[in-house]
Amino acid sequence: MTMTAEATRIEAVPAGVTPTSASQATTAADIPPRARVVERHAGDAIRVVLGLVALTISALAARHTEVPQLEVDLFRVINDLPSWVAPVLWVIMQLGTIGAVGVAAGAALVARRFRMARDIAAAGVLSYLLAIEVKTLIGRARPDVLLNELNLRTHQGGLGFVSGHAAVAAAMAAAASPWLPRPWRRAVWALAGAVALSRVFVGAHFVLDVFGGAALGWTVAAALHLLWGAPVHRAEAPAVLRALTAAGLRPVRVIPAVLDARGSRPFYVTTETCELFVKVIGYHERNADVLFKLFRHLIFREVEDESPFATPKQKAEHEAFLTLLARRAGVRTPTIASVGVAASGDAWIAEERVPSRNLARTVSGPISDESLCDIWCQIALLRAARIAHRDLRLANILIDEQDAPWIVDFGFGESGASDHLLDADVAELLVSMSFKVGPERAVATAHMVLGTDALTSATPLLQPLALAVATRRATRHQPRLLHELLATIADTTGVAAVVPEVLVRFRWRTLGWIAATIFATYVLLPRVGQLGTTIATLDDAQWQWLAGALAMSVVTYAAAALVLMGASPRPLAFGRTMNVQLATSFANQLVPYGIGGTAVNERYLERSGMTRATAVAAVALTVASGAILHVIELVGAGVWLGRTRVLLSSALPSGWVLLIGFVAVMTVLGGAVALLLRRPDQLAQVRSAAGSMTDVLRRPRRAAMVIGGQICVNVAYVAALGFSVQAFGGHPSAALVAAVFLGGAALGAASPTPAGLGVVEAALVAGLMVGGVPSASAVAGVLAYRLATFWIPGAIGFVSLKSLQRQRML
Repeated sequence: MTMTAEATRIEAVPAGVTPTSASQATTAADIPPRARVVERHAGDAIRVVLGLVALTISALAARHTEVPQLEVDLFRVINDLPSWVAPVLWVIMQLGTIGAVGVAAGAALVARRFRMARDIAAAGVLSYLLAIEVKTLIGRARPDVLLNELNLRTHQGGLGFVSGHAAVAAAMAAAASPWLPRPWRRAVWALAGAVALSRVFVGAHFVLDVFGGAALGWTVAAALHLLWGAPVHRAEAPAVLRALTAAGLRPVRVIPAVLDARGSRPFYVTTETCELFVKVIGYHERNADVLFKLFRHLIFREVEDESPFATPKQKAEHEAFLTLLARRAGVRTPTIASVGVAASGDAWIAEERVPSRNLARTVSGPISDESLCDIWCQIALLRAARIAHRDLRLANILIDEQDAPWIVDFGFGESGASDHLLDADVAELLVSMSFKVGPERAVATAHMVLGTDALTSATPLLQPLALAVATRRATRHQPRLLHELLATIADTTGVAAVVPEVLVRFRWRTLGWIAATIFATYVLLPRVGQLGTTIATLDDAQWQWLAGALAMSVVTYAAAALVLMGASPRPLAFGRTMNVQLATSFANQLVPYGIGGTAVNERYLERSGMTRATAVAAVALTVASGAILHVIELVGAGVWLGRTRVLLSSALPSGWVLLIGFVAVMTVLGGAVALLLRRPDQLAQVRSAAGSMTDVLRRPRRAAMVIGGQICVNVAYVAALGFSVQAFGGHPSAALVAAVFLGGAALGAASPTPAGLGVVEAALVAGLMVGGVPSASAVAGVLAYRLATFWIPGAIGFVSLKSLQRQRML
């Protein structure tokens, strides 16, 4: 709710509306209580997306020639229902035919519901035609072809996925629902479900067929509503008048208010004793709020929202409860008059109107520091009572006739709030107030009332994602405002700005890697699903090769110890350094990008008597030298592989090879440009590492340890992979194994999972299969390789880490 200038006078009404007298209001009560407003809304777009996702997933599952056992079991549960229900279900089943579309549309025309008839006819016919196309595309047979025993109560040829009956029934139900009262909506959807059930009962379709058909019909209807618009049922003044009269408030006049009311419909109400402001929360507003909160739960890490599935009555009572708590804590907020539910099911909350002006828009003159401090005093009272407003913009702050601020709209608030939510309120108000009075005055008055701790705690939340949608949009017109706020807070408090808090649950980069892994697993590795062949290959393992893989794994840690000893300007003991490398294997299982192992090495060097700067430089040298040599080795392995004339298998067409190669090259170049141009500090570190490497190269012994150790590490890993594949009947060339390992390791190093978990396995198996290694040998060999070089050393590394900690070396 955001109150505007209309809140200061009773006679303020929308354009074209004339204030009514008591008798006129009583006459208006005879108007239908809920008006239909046809409009496009975001809910239909979301329904289209969800329907397409459901249809796609079911279609992919239906393409398999074998029916999953779970689907067979569900089919038999329905198909084995008693035969005496057949006459009833047979009649209901006809509601999914194309003829039923004409009957339903005709009935709507007779009732003079022309738009409803249009929606039913278009959705039903389109769903029927699209179901035929999907059947041809997927090509799944019917149950009588795929199962040996079933109760076949109808004989129909053709294909099974999707069910045309289910598609037509769901399309008509979804198309008609917005035009029907709530009880009738439930009835038509129950009939659509019965149609789907009947198709399984007669043996014409599997459960997945009717599910896909329902998804298709639902999607078509939602798309048409998105195209043409659909009715939105909203409470109007007559319904509000009746509801308030039933509650004993004795209303005389009810006028819709033209306000920025989020999630509700506002009204001005004149009663026999006072003036009220009434918010009506209907199911349309509730559903929009559900989608908003579900999106927040999906995107953000710590939402702390109330349940997204609260009823309108629960939402109204929640807001009234928070308002009463705030008022008891001494906060200026309107008095709650009553809360109730209208006959239509819409909930309402009535509060006394405060003669006031909206601070965000209607207060055009200068605002004194005293008024700003008074606003922050109200916030201090909320913080002391542990009440979070959750939408603390100037739009929700009113200034009364005595220039005193009032806080309104606690619909999104929380009681017993965490420090995080209380800090978010401060951040929100700082930004919103800065639009009006500037960052300097907003910060100065907040610091005067709340103090340093409250400001510094709110600093990590001064970022767009932590702000309300309206505030976030406003910051786009002043892109420097958040930076100015942070700088002002730092100058005022003397505390340096902290790193912004990570709010999102996942990053787009992570989603990209997940998508790449899925692509590698399900597109490049179509034969990995042959589990039986893989298990048979495991039974025939040649254990001498596996022993060789374990030995090579030990060599990698010994070589890594030599690298660190060569990079260190001070002498290190070989045995202890190798033990540290084992500890890094466990640390790398916890944190991606090798950060865990880097921290362990750095700590070890510091404990060995080096300064932090020296230790960081030495570790940076090992990382930089490894990366440079890895690139050189990868290029060399590619040339070597090309000379061996290894032909690509049919797993990938040549066009795909060129495409993947192009994407890989562009990804590397893009990452390098982003790193060097957007992160100049990283460029400085690269230059520092290059200087250290030059210094090492001037000393033959240290250069031999660093370069020789790095080469030995990769050679040992290549040998371990080759031995593992050889143990399970694969016979890859050394060039192929080297190229596959170096490429997979590069992908794993860039992936957001610890040690490239998932990405490395998929890349290695894909590369080996493309090189001609049988899928069973490739899968078994990679699993054994990761066991020998990742899982077993990680378990030993845990023991090493604890041992080094007891020795105070870490």
